Amino acid sequence: MHMPETVDFCRHQSLPGEGDAFAAQMLDIHGERLEIMTKYNVELFVLSLASPGPQGRYDKADAEGLARRANDYMAKEVAKNPHRFAGFASLSMHDPKQAAEELRRSVKELGLKGAIINDYQSAGANGETMLMYDQPAYDPFWAAVQELDTVVYIHPRLPVPHVKKEIWDDRRWLTIAPLQFGQDVQRHVLGLCVNGVFDRFPGLKIVIGHLGEMTPAHIWRIDHWMVRHERHFELPMKWPIRYYFQKNIWITTSGHFSTPDLLNAVTAVGAERVMFSIDHPFEDIEEAAIWWDSLQINPIDKVNM
Repeated sequence: MHMPETVDFCRHQSLPGEGDAFAAQMLDIHGERLEIMTKYNVELFVLSLASPGPQGRYDKADAEGLARRANDYMAKEVAKNPHRFAGFASLSMHDPKQAAEELRRSVKELGLKGAIINDYQSAGANGETMLMYDQPAYDPFWAAVQELDTVVYIHPRLPVPHVKKEIWDDRRWLTIAPLQFGQDVQRHVLGLCVNGVFDRFPGLKIVIGHLGEMTPAHIWRIDHWMVRHERHFELPMKWPIRYYFQKNIWITTSGHFSTPDLLNAVTAVGAERVMFSIDHPFEDIEEAAIWWDSLQINPIDKVNM
């Protein structure tokens, strides 16, 4: 979803000529969205401010202000129909201690159900610095997440300008969902694993979408190489990657409605680590719901998801 102050960003993400209609979908919560949810028996939507949110604001004060306004707006909208909607908080990640405080406010005072972080935080004088959260400097934030017993959803974002120019401009058709989103989030989540974040904070709960951002299909190869090679070079993490995906990380079906890929993910990490999700309005509620309802899989696995 978007707020009125952020909705113009989404217009260029739409198909040609559909910017206004897409913006209207992004702003809508209690109208058409709720009608389609009800029609297709989707009981609950967890709302979040669309990417990049505060992660796209390289000025610290600007990012923190946007996060606070977004969380107040989110809480107000959820309160209009709390039986059908919940919300994730937005956070500026410039300062891990400030992020922790805003998370506490959002969960304890506003009643939000966790936070969404859109990959790395833009920072620096020109916005080209990319802050990642897998280093000890961010331990105060992860400590707060664990203390609150809440969840953090790590979502993709568009690349910063210099990365876009050097890597993606000549192959722009692979940005966003085809490749770039998955690669970037996979790097960040695996960074949390290898840098020992889950060992320092074993109660962390992380969610990633799009059936795990390509990771389930590669877990064996990643762990094989870690055991064979990287463990000899002061690897911080204590357990295989698969362990963290079965203990600390959940994946969702958002924007990835493929039965073979779902079965692969279930085989890789277990049905209890998979959750149904849609990614509206980037994806259609109808398509997701019809796919889910018609799935021919082990009924126990389906109940566990």
